[in-house]
Amino acid sequence: MSFTYQQALEFLNTLQSKGIRPGLKNIALALARFGNPQFQFPAVHIGGTNGKGSTAAITANILKTAGYKVGLFTSPHLHSVRERIQINSQHISQADFASMVKEIKDGLSIDLTYFEFLTLMAFFYFAQNKVDIGVIEVGLGGRLDATNLLLPKVTIVTNVHLDHQHWLGRSLKSIALEKGGIIKYNTPFITGVKQKDLISLLKKICKLKNASFYQIGADIRYRRGKHGFSYFGLKRHLSHLKLGLKGEYQIKNATLGLGAIEVLEKVGFTVKDKHIQKGLKSVSWPGRFEVITSSPKVILDVAHNPAGAMALKKNLSSYNKNLVLVLGIMQDKNIKKIMKILAPLAQIVIVTSPQTPRAAKAELLSNIAKNYCSHIKIIPSVSQAITTALSIATPNDLVLVTGSLYTVAEAREALRLRCLGK
Repeated sequence: MSFTYQQALEFLNTLQSKGIRPGLKNIALALARFGNPQFQFPAVHIGGTNGKGSTAAITANILKTAGYKVGLFTSPHLHSVRERIQINSQHISQADFASMVKEIKDGLSIDLTYFEFLTLMAFFYFAQNKVDIGVIEVGLGGRLDATNLLLPKVTIVTNVHLDHQHWLGRSLKSIALEKGGIIKYNTPFITGVKQKDLISLLKKICKLKNASFYQIGADIRYRRGKHGFSYFGLKRHLSHLKLGLKGEYQIKNATLGLGAIEVLEKVGFTVKDKHIQKGLKSVSWPGRFEVITSSPKVILDVAHNPAGAMALKKNLSSYNKNLVLVLGIMQDKNIKKIMKILAPLAQIVIVTSPQTPRAAKAELLSNIAKNYCSHIKIIPSVSQAITTALSIATPNDLVLVTGSLYTVAEAREALRLRCLGK
């Protein structure tokens, strides 16, 4: 009897109850059982509080444009778990997904979490398909993350901010130590971290591991202009670059990706200027300051912590429009700080609650939002919140949906169905 895609999803969902379990023992045993597939392809390993998925997508797209077969592993997903495992921008097929889940499930007696199982799947899939390189996003932290059994050619930490403190520690220093745990011996390291004390800490780790240290603002730089941005790298200088992702923070992510490309060139990869230009321009990463419609302008952004909210606020400064804000946030996030940053920008705040047990109740969000905006609407259903926002907004207004990946995913689906209905 064949094992269906639906059965594969049902099995994987049973692993959700195991929650998060930092540690490398079980995943190391599981990878060994399947021949250590993570050693069968070179990789770029990317961690950080925010922007690591975008940096991974940008890096992978440039390498794909240069003609390489590129595996991309990211998390979490917006609509389908298959989004997490891609080769050259193609999601793993339902058939391959199902057969791989069955093969691993039947051949493994080791107790794995949901994320560990998917990490093993991704590495096994990339090895079986003989990718030229894998671009791998850290799931949580770094040091004890299931992805941290790679032997990459370059590692990146995009930035360090307060998030997931329950797992990573209460201070920025402790979080930086966890994220810096992906730095490998004799392997170049690139970072966009700004805090001087954290830079000093990461430099010490690099020195201990004989890893070259490259930093945005010192070794690699960017400059934004009227016609795109310029990149000043380790050896390369490129001008008038255009990026398919919006926002200055995405230019910073692109700069980190370009730094990684330069490191890869030192170990034999060939990427021409035209590949970089085309790869940057054509990259897509849904839910990251994603413009859905223009009248009214609807933007979706997965900002889910104070640092992400600040970056989003900076992006909004160029829009001189009345703002209708649709906000749904997880209860384990710093709701007050996120609200303090975003709610004062809006003429109307619609608070909502996506369909996950982690979501904060809309009523709780409303009580906090009242401190920063006088016009609040409580609409628990995300799809109904979207309908209400669009009915309120004039053609010249801006509708922003943010606060969580879960909120954005439900909003994106609601907008898709709305377009189909038309």
